[in-house]
Order: sequence, then C-alpha cells, then structure tokens
Amino acid sequence: MTSVLALLAGLSVAQAAGPNGFYDMCAVTAAECQPVAQTRSLGFDEVDRINRAVNGEIRPEVEPEGKDVWLLAPSEGDCDDYVMTKRHRLIAAGLGSAEARVAVGVAKGQLHAVLVVHLGPEFYVLDNLTDEMLPVQRSAVRILTVQSPADPRDWLKAPGSVAGAGQVVAAGRNLP
Repeated sequence: MTSVLALLAGLSVAQAAGPNGFYDMCAVTAAECQPVAQTRSLGFDEVDRINRAVNGEIRPEVEPEGKDVWLLAPSEGDCDDYVMTKRHRLIAAGLGSAEARVAVGVAKGQLHAVLVVHLGPEFYVLDNLTDEMLPVQRSAVRILTVQSPADPRDWLKAPGSVAGAGQVVAAGRNLP
C-alpha cells in the first residue's frame, strides 16, 4: 500500500494546515465545510457524469498572484473552484463528506487541488485537467494534504511530504 493510500484509508495520520482560501470560504459558506453523512451510494457512472459536467461548465482561469479565493459554481475559475463545485454536487446527490475529500498536491511542478472520491475499494482523483477519473495510484497528482474523513475542516499530511500544502499556499503561490 502506498503512503497516500495509507493516508486516505486513515492508517497514517499527521495533522496539517489546509489552504487559506479554503478556510476563508468556510467563514462565508460554513455549510460547505461541515461533515455530511452519506444518504445513498453513488456509482462510478454517476460520479463520472458529475465530474465531466463540472469540467465542462467552468472556464479555466488562473487567479492573480497572491490570491486564493475558493468559489462554488463560478462561470470561470481555477482548480479549487472545480473541486468545491464537484464536491457540492456529489454531496447533494447523496455522497458523504468522508467519501468526497479535497486534496492538495503537486502536478506539473505546481500546487494543484483535486477531489478524491472513495467508491467501493478504490479512491479516485477527480481533476479539472482531465475528464478521466483515475485511481489515486495512477493520477499524475502527488498528494500532499487531504481533508480528514471525520471533519472536512481538519487536514491530514501525506507521509513523507516536506511541507503542508497550506503552508505553501499561505506563502502566496497559486493553485492552477
């Protein structure tokens, strides 16, 4: 089992700071940051449809340097906006917050937010850079931090990661 899979499965836990923009969003839209129980199981095809729909609805736009604003369902936005929109829709469809968790990692040398969805035995990465839902071990994103399954406001650090994503984001680097 890889260290990231151990983290996602809750076998290796170290606290981490989440991205500043996430906490700012929680102050404005507290409901998006509360634990939510699963009300029904979603299949791969339903999650895939929501992933592709959100990827097609939001036009990619990089935030200005030093900005980290997380929005729900904007017409244009960066990776964290896609993530929060997908998470919101999946939870509205019945998935619990423990099964749809925001993660921050590195992709193509830059910090990047993705949604990690737990379906059956697999953890899938939902990414705005591709419509394909990939198992976490096949994703190009190297996950550094992820929301706790117990409370979305708490973040966990992947074993072996040097710095928490919240620390790097706080330093002013943008997520694509």
